[in-house]
Amino acid sequence: MTIRLTGTEDFGEFCQDVQLFNDYEGKSQLSTWFGKYSFHWTGLRHNLGLGIHDNEYSQPVIFEQKHDDSPLLTSKFFLSSGVRTVTPNVPGVSDDYEEVAGYNYLFCLPDVREFEHFNANQRTQCISIYWYPDLLDSFQGSFEELPTLLEQLRENPIKERFHQPLEATTPAMWLVLKQILQCPFREKLRQMYLEAKVLELLTLQIAQWGENHQVLGRSLYFRADEIERLHHAKAILNQRLPHPPSLLNLAKEIGLNDFKLKRGFREVFGTTVLGYVQSLRLEQAKQLLRSTNLLIAQIAYQVGYESTSHFSHLFKRQFGMTPREYRQQKACSKKDIPIPIKKNPVSDICAYLNFVFS
Repeated sequence: MTIRLTGTEDFGEFCQDVQLFNDYEGKSQLSTWFGKYSFHWTGLRHNLGLGIHDNEYSQPVIFEQKHDDSPLLTSKFFLSSGVRTVTPNVPGVSDDYEEVAGYNYLFCLPDVREFEHFNANQRTQCISIYWYPDLLDSFQGSFEELPTLLEQLRENPIKERFHQPLEATTPAMWLVLKQILQCPFREKLRQMYLEAKVLELLTLQIAQWGENHQVLGRSLYFRADEIERLHHAKAILNQRLPHPPSLLNLAKEIGLNDFKLKRGFREVFGTTVLGYVQSLRLEQAKQLLRSTNLLIAQIAYQVGYESTSHFSHLFKRQFGMTPREYRQQKACSKKDIPIPIKKNPVSDICAYLNFVFS
């Protein structure tokens, strides 16, 4: 059975605990028959907001929410699982896209109604940063490498809508994310530490976007509509990860020939189609090894590998250890396990922003 929730009222009636730690930090939690979530928010200077989310539902959940009309930017970093979002009839934004673990995103969606689809029995964890374009004006000097769209928002923060996938979360980003989760300080020192880490994370994300933007700027081979089709191909692979279409079928589905698909995927995303699928499968397998008691053979099959030995070989090549070694390491040490954090989809844009920025 699919659970459908609309607006703050539906979620508010399930919320069991709201803790306000001080004037700028708090946490809301719920535990009900269809699942659990929590949302830990922190307000920082420069109108910066930090949100740490975690949810896991026993039933599929579709949550409908309405963004307000402010030009708020959201930088989102998925730690595990992901969410499929449907935004019907929104110019400039794909009407159906997926955000997945190990990748980061930047978007501005003022005055948009969207539907977030959460799968059953999958823990979704992410860290979000909320900020406004005028944050960039608080720093001296010019931004020569700033992506064009961000430069336009900085100069004229109009109600521009976009959703920008920014590729795989880099090792440097992962380090900062871990430091945010494991912040060793309290009160004022905690706020200072988190603000420094949030700014560092934004710097890394904007730099990543700038590098991707320069790559696209040098590419005269692909038109804008062809690049959009390549992003559609990536979304299809995300949605059908265990059984992805063949290259020829994928090319046919997005309306490009297989040559343009292969060359474009490498140029736009920095990897091959096969490499992208493999990386995504192995990241999902790592999450299953960490969070479930499934047999390794079952995990291999679930992420799309019929041969357990082949899966183990690829896993070791990617992460430097076999699946069995990885599971044993996690059983012995919890250092790499993210601090439990739950997602409150309502608080994301509504309750959270009202609390922090009122």
